[in-house]
Amino acid sequence: MTRRKPTAHYRPMLAEAWRLTWERKSLLVFGIFAALISTGGVVDVVVTSFQKVQQCGAFLTRLMDSSFIGYDVASQYLVELQLMGQSRAMGIITFATLVGVLLVVMATLSQGALILGLKKKKTAGPYTLKKESAAHFWSLFILAILNKLMTGILILLMTLPLFLLYLQSTSQGATLFFTLILIFITLLIIVNIVYMFALMDIVDGNRHPLDAIATGWKLFARQWLATLEFGILLFLLVALAGLVLIGLLFLLTIPYAFIFTTTLLTGSSMFFLVANTLFGLLLIAFILAFGGAAVTFQYSAWHQFYLRGLHRTHGKKVFSKILRLAYR
Repeated sequence: MTRRKPTAHYRPMLAEAWRLTWERKSLLVFGIFAALISTGGVVDVVVTSFQKVQQCGAFLTRLMDSSFIGYDVASQYLVELQLMGQSRAMGIITFATLVGVLLVVMATLSQGALILGLKKKKTAGPYTLKKESAAHFWSLFILAILNKLMTGILILLMTLPLFLLYLQSTSQGATLFFTLILIFITLLIIVNIVYMFALMDIVDGNRHPLDAIATGWKLFARQWLATLEFGILLFLLVALAGLVLIGLLFLLTIPYAFIFTTTLLTGSSMFFLVANTLFGLLLIAFILAFGGAAVTFQYSAWHQFYLRGLHRTHGKKVFSKILRLAYR
């Protein structure tokens, strides 16, 4: 039996993802809110998770430095809450909780609306997309909870060896730690790739979260090397775009320096305040637009990969570029 030759589809998928991102600019708003749950970049998740591991390790270290049970550190937080006053502390906690719930709802709806906007053949209005995404809200919400729970468990399992390495620095401990790092990175990437495919399956196929996870796992198992290649490629493209953004922001400082000097020479505090406010708002809008475009592009790219992977003909072939080169 002849083996199927792998085919390379990265370039057409990325080109289509960029076309959709450029033509459907209204999706950028959904991309901004969807980033609160997931940016669509599996390598980004690894970097962020390592930062969380370091923060958790530092917190545990601080607890141990203060006392074995962390009484001193815990008491400091309690004292700060008491100084605020019970009513003020409860008000802050309630307000923060309500804002958090609102952001989670908006982020979940934005994920569904973003995928729906990419799925449709014609551009749809934001209100229509948000209304249609409400039908998938609970499925997307449950999937996000499962993903965050699994990621949290992996971060916790990674933090404990780091903490033990701090307590007892040995060569065996260091070897074990780096081995666990490799396992941690691998599992984290797998979890988030399956999560992205499950997102697409919930919206595209109107599936139950568990069924969508099963579909995502099957697609990853069949194209595991290609998904890793694709995830790294997306990370590099977004990183390159980030460097371009930094260059553009640097160019913006040139007219800002001229305006800033002019406001100082005029001696008008109102002119100074208006000019700096407008420039600050322009800078924020610029960064948000880039963030929304980057998230939308990555969602669109994974959606193209998902569609190609489930295609009756193309989905049976291997996508991996490495395997394609090996066949030559």
